[in-house]
Amino acid sequence: MTGKIVDSEPLPPGEVSQIARPLENEPMKSGMNLNKLSMLVAVAGLALGATAQMTTPPAQKPEGWPKETPVQAHETKHETISAEEAVRRGMISPDAIKAQGANPQAQPARPDPSLTKAEMHTNYDQWERDGSGHVIKLDRPLQWAAIERNKTITPATRQQIEAFIEQRRAKVELAVLENIEKVRQLDSGILETFSMSERENLQQVLADTKPFTALGQFATELKKADLFTANNVQQHQIIVDDYRRLMLDDMKRDASAAGEETNGSSNFVARAMFLTMADEARQVYYWMLADSVNNAAERVTEIGVSAEVAPKVTEFFNQAKASKDESDRIAKMRAAVALLTPEQTRKLVEPVVKQSATAAAGQPANQTPGSATSDASKAGDR
Repeated sequence: MTGKIVDSEPLPPGEVSQIARPLENEPMKSGMNLNKLSMLVAVAGLALGATAQMTTPPAQKPEGWPKETPVQAHETKHETISAEEAVRRGMISPDAIKAQGANPQAQPARPDPSLTKAEMHTNYDQWERDGSGHVIKLDRPLQWAAIERNKTITPATRQQIEAFIEQRRAKVELAVLENIEKVRQLDSGILETFSMSERENLQQVLADTKPFTALGQFATELKKADLFTANNVQQHQIIVDDYRRLMLDDMKRDASAAGEETNGSSNFVARAMFLTMADEARQVYYWMLADSVNNAAERVTEIGVSAEVAPKVTEFFNQAKASKDESDRIAKMRAAVALLTPEQTRKLVEPVVKQSATAAAGQPANQTPGSATSDASKAGDR
């Protein structure tokens, strides 16, 4: 008996062919259990997957089939407009523009240049040397100075880092104020003469630097604030390490010229490490002294200086105020506070810390810092 195909016309969507319909309602025979059915479904799925990758020729249209009307291709034009134009057209709210401008961090940063480690050692403004061949001593913390030389930092991010440094300086000032006796100890020469063979020497340096480790490593804190990428961190660390290496070479050369033993380099390595670890607290301490110079002489009695020491302290204060050179001004202030107790020194610099804390509290992190601090403390484009 010959079967007859009745589905000669295209089926409506969702309709099942009559050839397949008997399988829809036919009871499951005893010889076919669920496992066999599942296997068939799986095999069918594999077959469909295989045929999907093949190109099926288009079906022939029956005679008399209506011709299709071709659809004219058209080109879609994309127009790029400014944010201000979008506001004018009513496409976005003006408040969105204000919010974006108030938070530059929300804007996508440009990708950092891809550099090899060898290229990073040369792709920055190299540390300068003086006439004697020594690396020039810094008038700011090493970590801060490295920012100026790091070419992987975008201009927009650099501006935000300046504000970050302003706020970090306020935090360092507070830590110095709370640990003034430890900063004075770090400024007593203990770091320059450090010896690994003297256990008490090591314990003293570790104890004096411990309060400032709570501030966090500079590059790590920048990364937490989304101001440093992994590439920025790597370049930053290379710049810092290169300075330490130059400092170490200078110390060895100076010791050799002075006839000192230089075979064991562990002491020099440790000195270079601790000097750069403590330089942030020490340098901020120097700026606190310099910022106290204007009325220091008038406050000698107020801060509790004894009558025996007051004349000499006042003389140093007046010399510091009259000095036009910042390094000389700081030297005079250091000579003055060397005659004071830690508590008297704390009273001297406390107004500076309060002023900085107030300024930092009112300075948003995403704005350019003002001129509340000396130029030496700011990171900027070179």
